Amino acid sequence: MKHNKKRNTAFLYECLIRELTKAIVQENKSKQTKVKGLLREFFSKGKPLKQELNIYRSLMETKEVDENFSRRLLHESKIDFTKLDRKEVFNEQTTLINKINKALGGNAFGNFVPNYKDLATLGLFFQNDNLNAKKRIMLESKVVSFLTKKQQTKTEMKPIESLEFKMYVKRFNETYENSLLREQKELLSNFIVSFSDNGLGLKSYLNDEIGRLKEAVATEIENTDSIALKENFEKVKSKLQDYAKTPLNSQIVEEVFYIQDLLAEVKRNVS
Repeated sequence: MKHNKKRNTAFLYECLIRELTKAIVQENKSKQTKVKGLLREFFSKGKPLKQELNIYRSLMETKEVDENFSRRLLHESKIDFTKLDRKEVFNEQTTLINKINKALGGNAFGNFVPNYKDLATLGLFFQNDNLNAKKRIMLESKVVSFLTKKQQTKTEMKPIESLEFKMYVKRFNETYENSLLREQKELLSNFIVSFSDNGLGLKSYLNDEIGRLKEAVATEIENTDSIALKENFEKVKSKLQDYAKTPLNSQIVEEVFYIQDLLAEVKRNVS
């Protein structure tokens, strides 16, 4: 069962979000404008691809449901999927693919999407009309299996194939070699490696790095005369303290990344 990722609306959306993130990190205003324009054009409320994306999201965001509910949800979601004008969706996908190639380049489709396997399984499930009964049932069972997983299991770092891992590391090094702070490179490097060591190295790194950030934030609170800045740093301090109570996930990595940038920016402005 071969999956065409460029015909998976949720994958196209995730690629754009990752291109936008890279553009923000690199402070590439032109690229940010291009990506935001594509997101508005194709994923605004009422747009065909937005409607299809919502169907994917309704399933991807469903957690801890029993098997009977999962199968009912899949059945109803498939009905919603087929109700969309499939020709219109296909044409919109084609236009978006062409515009991504022109505005961002074909490498945009090579972005690493952590939940790609689940998105691909859903894509195959929705577009399985040409498969035989056995394969359709196998796909449905596969989707049901991840819908019924516990939330804690879903947030664990999944290992990835070694070739995929090496390719992603290569793209990471080429993209971010000169644009990130040293600590941001270390954070993202540990995040990448976490997919092959179940997050052990990342947990160790974050334990030390969050401790360092807490001390840096406390220093800024003590030294700043700005009430507004002090209040903002108090919020950052509270967030850093909350990480000890939260299971490790990609959102924490993203937030730590921007806290690192915030502290560096404050230091640049002071000096």
